[in-house]
Amino acid sequence: MGISVRLVCLVLCLSGATALHADTQDGTAVAPVDSPVPQQNFLSSVKQAFKQDFDHQVVRGHFDVGVAPDVVHRYYCLVDAKSGRREPNGVPGEPVPRADGMTGIKATAVSVYGCASAEQQGILVTTGYLLVGGAAAGATAAATSMVAAPVAVPPVAVAPVVVARAAVSGAPADRVDVAGVKLGMPLDDVRAILKSKNLLVYHESMQTLGARAAGGRFVNVVAAWTPLVDGDAEAFTVMFTPVPGKERAMAIVHSMDYSSGHAVREGALSSGLTKKYGGYPGSDGLPAAPTWRVQHDGSVQVGDTCSRRDLFGGLADLGVVNADRPNLAMKTTPDEFRYQIDSCGDAIVTEDHLVSNAMLPNGERPVTRFTVTAYSPPIAFEGAAAAAQLMQTSGNVPHPRDAAIPEL
Repeated sequence: MGISVRLVCLVLCLSGATALHADTQDGTAVAPVDSPVPQQNFLSSVKQAFKQDFDHQVVRGHFDVGVAPDVVHRYYCLVDAKSGRREPNGVPGEPVPRADGMTGIKATAVSVYGCASAEQQGILVTTGYLLVGGAAAGATAAATSMVAAPVAVPPVAVAPVVVARAAVSGAPADRVDVAGVKLGMPLDDVRAILKSKNLLVYHESMQTLGARAAGGRFVNVVAAWTPLVDGDAEAFTVMFTPVPGKERAMAIVHSMDYSSGHAVREGALSSGLTKKYGGYPGSDGLPAAPTWRVQHDGSVQVGDTCSRRDLFGGLADLGVVNADRPNLAMKTTPDEFRYQIDSCGDAIVTEDHLVSNAMLPNGERPVTRFTVTAYSPPIAFEGAAAAAQLMQTSGNVPHPRDAAIPEL
């Protein structure tokens, strides 16, 4: 498939800029042609974008990127008005005066340019920005720290793939597994586990980031299944992050079909689910279609309060496994990712099943099919962000239309 517009927007939304005229606000000229440019820190921009709270932050300085007479972009460095905590990356926006004499900001985006780098290069302008209280104390402490041990800013060439893997290492989502396949698992590990299950059909689906992305093809889905044999069937579908060569499992779907003679009791299924995923007080309290939401601190919340259960939840079709499903990370907007992570947590686990005899008491009814799914919004987002920067840094463009081919 061609380049995803929404995926490119992921980078643009996180590094968008507000254009200024060639002159600064005080009427002086902008930096000369050989003016340094602050180093970029993509990972910190991603983290900052998710926790940014502009209402409680004030401006401590600004720096300009660009050379007159071309368009110049101004970025503002922020500090928390109470705690004095500095944000690592500059933000484009509009400064506004506050009643306490400090300068607030109207902004909606975070750039990839580091404030520490701008300060070290001497291009951070702090004149005209008053800091009082906690903001002033934080600025003083940070300045002392910089003199004692200058901050090392990662160069722009840092591989986004490595950044994405490090960002979620050891997260609660990594401990969620479905029938032995874990969220965050590398592609080769998933391959080994699925092949060890000796299912009759094994299939890998590929996608591409675009025409000019280096190594732009990645494994989108790995599916393995055994069609109905004597009434029984099993299927796995695992979707990966769109990072060529560094794919990680971001969603897992496992389904089982049973003949009437092999059906499991609903009580046994419920007991196994509550024992494995927790959250509910016991198998008696498990609803017909439960949802677990694993939080960043490792706790488990239950119920689909974030209304995103249908992303992968529901009974899967074992007859025709959709191994060529479009990659979810490449279709999700930054705002939707933000909502999923803030409202759902590190992972969403769901279960759905069918029973063959609804007249029997709860717990005794035979289960003829069940599907367990797991999806991690943070892993999907980290993969999407890494893929977006890979395309951006490689100068990727959409596939051009083929020229007209003469009739032969």
